[in-house]
Amino acid sequence: MSSLLGNNPSLAVELGAAYVLLAALVSRMLLNRAGVPSIVTLLAFGLAAGPSGLGFVHVDIAANPGTRALLQLAVVIVLFEATLRLDLRGLPKTSMAVLAVLGPALTLLFVPYVARAYHFSHLVASMIAAVCIVTGPTVVGPLMARIRPRTAVSHLLESEGLALDALGVIIAAVAFATYTSRPGTPLVDAWEVSRRIGAGVVLGIVWGLLGRQLFIRTARWPSDVSKIGVLLLGVTAYATSELVSHESGLVAVVLCGFMLDFRVFPHEQLVRSFKADLSMLALSIVFVLLASRIRVESLGPLVAPAAAIVAVLVGVRIVSVAAATFRSSFSLAERLLMATVFPRGIVAVSLATYYAEQIPAWGLHGANRFAGILFLVVAFTIAVSTPLAVAVALRWKLQLPTVVLAGITPTTLERARDYKSSGHIPILVDLDERAVAFACSQDFEALVIPEPAQVVRVVRERGAKIVVIDDASHWDAARAAVHATES
Repeated sequence: MSSLLGNNPSLAVELGAAYVLLAALVSRMLLNRAGVPSIVTLLAFGLAAGPSGLGFVHVDIAANPGTRALLQLAVVIVLFEATLRLDLRGLPKTSMAVLAVLGPALTLLFVPYVARAYHFSHLVASMIAAVCIVTGPTVVGPLMARIRPRTAVSHLLESEGLALDALGVIIAAVAFATYTSRPGTPLVDAWEVSRRIGAGVVLGIVWGLLGRQLFIRTARWPSDVSKIGVLLLGVTAYATSELVSHESGLVAVVLCGFMLDFRVFPHEQLVRSFKADLSMLALSIVFVLLASRIRVESLGPLVAPAAAIVAVLVGVRIVSVAAATFRSSFSLAERLLMATVFPRGIVAVSLATYYAEQIPAWGLHGANRFAGILFLVVAFTIAVSTPLAVAVALRWKLQLPTVVLAGITPTTLERARDYKSSGHIPILVDLDERAVAFACSQDFEALVIPEPAQVVRVVRERGAKIVVIDDASHWDAARAAVHATES
């Protein structure tokens, strides 16, 4: 196989692309059916393809500018899409502010100290701390869907993850710019860092504001044009910022996403769906390529420092949640649940990949240890956080009851609103993709099923206690299947 691929480099690229798509497909299926976080499946695929597995994926990013550019573009898309999903409306402002300030501050204070104790350089220790600020929306989202807590809890946790992702990107960029500035007086170094990061801030805000005005004035654009327009905006913000000041592009992407407002976009739900699918493909590329470069045997010496860092993150999480929810309306059980939700994921791995390639380019050392320890931190936090959160939710019965409504009509939509207002989670299903798209545009979770009897699968997967089926005759098979299951 190796000799065949060596004689056919284009075939190696095509097989690699097919492998990444297979990983993305399997990860999405396991996420939908069993609630397995996508990052777990993707990292497993990457390890299986790399030197510690079958060894048929050989990625030399340093020697291949094209691969490096593709990887950077994937990271840009992932970060841009994550920032666009942030919605601060309806959040408890005090709790959100404390989580967004206290958690990062404690992380930046204690994590570098632990990393330095294990002989990491000042640069790598600071970068580890900056990356550890981010959480894992791609892990938190499926976890919340599985636990089904009160909307206020899930909204706060998912919004916190998105906000900290953006903050972590900016802090990591500042830390890297600080350590890679040319030696000079403190004033000169401060100016250099401000210039490099400031370019990203200014250009990100400018492109974000231009995008807002553009989409307000082009409300009648067809959906395919809107999709490409949003993607063009994010990539342009990154490229122009990098052109002005190297290493400022990620900051520009994040701020551009912050400045945009999806409520003024034409075809909002279709654009969101397109961005989510594109981001899924991009993060599949990032995760598989990163994991394929890791040798399992090289991770042994990093287990102890990674475990120590995760222990610090657990302590930081408990303190920050206790402070953020003090005298709030959240119950003690909900606070305990929040304290167990601290997984790192998509952005942590993306930043690890991005900066692991930048560190050697500046003549600095520690890139391999940097990527390896963050790989372990991500794996450990997911392994610890997920079962703890599920156990807490089950022990204190924090799950909201789920209702499956088959057949999307004005009547079922009205019933779904009633169930939602009474504390249930409505899930609508239909055979018609257009009906599902309409339900999604009304802020409902809706799924396409291939045949009526598949309602039973949705009920089983979501643990629904109530099933509402439309009176139309073509749902007779669904009614019969549900009745047979209940019997």
